[in-house]
Amino acid sequence: MNKKMKLLIFSMVIILMFVTACSNSTVTNKKATATNQTEKTTREIIDMTGRKVTIPAKVNKVISLSNNTTVDVFTLAPDKLLGWSFAPKPEAKKFITDKYFNLPLLGATTEKSDNFENILKLKPDLIIASNEDEVYPADNIQKQLKIPVVVVDTAVDATDKVYTFLGDCLGEEKRAKELADYSRKVLDNIKELVKKVPADKKAKVYYAEGTNWLQTDISGNVHTEVLDFSGGKNVADISEAKVGSMANVSMEQVMNWNPDVILVGATAMKGDFYSKVYKDTKWGNIKAVKDKNIYMIPSLPFNWFDRPPSAVRVLGVEWLANLLYPEYVNIDINKEIKNFYSTFYNYNLTDDELKDLLKNATLK
Repeated sequence: MNKKMKLLIFSMVIILMFVTACSNSTVTNKKATATNQTEKTTREIIDMTGRKVTIPAKVNKVISLSNNTTVDVFTLAPDKLLGWSFAPKPEAKKFITDKYFNLPLLGATTEKSDNFENILKLKPDLIIASNEDEVYPADNIQKQLKIPVVVVDTAVDATDKVYTFLGDCLGEEKRAKELADYSRKVLDNIKELVKKVPADKKAKVYYAEGTNWLQTDISGNVHTEVLDFSGGKNVADISEAKVGSMANVSMEQVMNWNPDVILVGATAMKGDFYSKVYKDTKWGNIKAVKDKNIYMIPSLPFNWFDRPPSAVRVLGVEWLANLLYPEYVNIDINKEIKNFYSTFYNYNLTDDELKDLLKNATLK
């Protein structure tokens, strides 16, 4: 074999090796690119109950199963909320634009199968729930629907952490920081102010619920956290049949408790408690009735106290602490209410609207 032939064969071998190397490199690069793309489409987070959940890297569509988280998501990222877990009150429409008020109603029935069918049709990226609603076990839903489910805390004192967590999940960090910072500042301020209230000045409070007014929630219940946080003494020192549920009480118990203040809850409003109680002879013997210290909890667009126990309780804490202890919690509550509505609802309250919100909810 002459030199010329040897050189030709050698050159061909080199070219073949180069082409093979390039081909392998291309395949490797494609695999690496595919792997990187896969990694970027999802990420693992730890929810507020310690569960590891793999969620989309970008979340655009959200469903909330718990009523409190529905309100929280609405205030944080309304354009990502696919529907309501409860029907907003008709009177709330003035505070909520049609675009959001007319979202479909989901989860209003206890028939979970119906809820799940609606959820699947909407194809959410993420489902959000809270430990306030035991009807929806997160792991079971996640397994059944093949949609990631995250669970948040319900404690009013964790409101800032809820916003921070949800902001991270939804890619709404800037808005979440605004709401979290606001919540933390308010809660810390009220916490310090109510510490100054002497023990013998603590108001005894009965939280009236039920159309017969003889249902209530005990201290430590998620539905009375505003009362506990505000320094009021919940007179219902009894047990409850089920955690987080209303407790039935008797007229004799309420009379023995003889509360200084009565707060009228949403279901008691349906029983027309406020207008009828002063005409009822049994209730007329109670100190709160005699002194006309009965207050309707503001509830538009969402309840300030509970049901649902949402982030709006931050405002409820200010309202109630100022109502119970105006000499110790000396804040401009009208200004605080307007600030809250502007910050959380992007709604500027007029003086007349403020007056209407606080009807039967302020000191006489």
